[in-house]
Amino acid sequence: MMILDIVRRAAPFMMVLGVGVWLWTVANDFAISTTLGRAGPDLWPKIILVLLIGAALWGVLEAALKSRSDDDTSILITNATRSAGHEEDARKDLEGDAADGEKRPVFAMLGIASMLGYVAVIPYLGFIVSTFLLLLAIMTFAGYEKRLRAALIAAIGAFVFFIVFQRLVYVSLPMGAGPFRDLTLALMALLGVR
Repeated sequence: MMILDIVRRAAPFMMVLGVGVWLWTVANDFAISTTLGRAGPDLWPKIILVLLIGAALWGVLEAALKSRSDDDTSILITNATRSAGHEEDARKDLEGDAADGEKRPVFAMLGIASMLGYVAVIPYLGFIVSTFLLLLAIMTFAGYEKRLRAALIAAIGAFVFFIVFQRLVYVSLPMGAGPFRDLTLALMALLGVR
């Protein structure tokens, strides 16, 4: 019975692990050559796949090492609180948080709508403006109440993503139309991107 319970808990992680390994083989078959010293098209998917495979392995390990089937506490939390002598206090806190947790499906649906809206407007507004609006919408729907600080964080985040994609990853981003295209071109000139 215990083995069956471990298999049940580990099965989703095993499926993710299998998909991750399969996608790694697909990324190995990318047949585009790059100039020496530049990242190829297989680098970034492989970085993400390493993280995915690592998370799946962690999930399998955690599922195998849980002491009881009804124990939903992470092994990391359990071991840390056990070594500090506060395991029962931590378990009560986690149970209280789960019971008192407010469910807000409307905000989750608004977040999903924001993502779909992002995909719809990015060809017209360009990457930088669309990403700014997406980050601002996510923070607003998550309940962040300081509007000016949220706008500043969204602007910095959009600019950092822009720099990463333009200067490190060398991805061609949607420039937008009209004044949004002019803004993108000005930012590209500022960064020295042609």
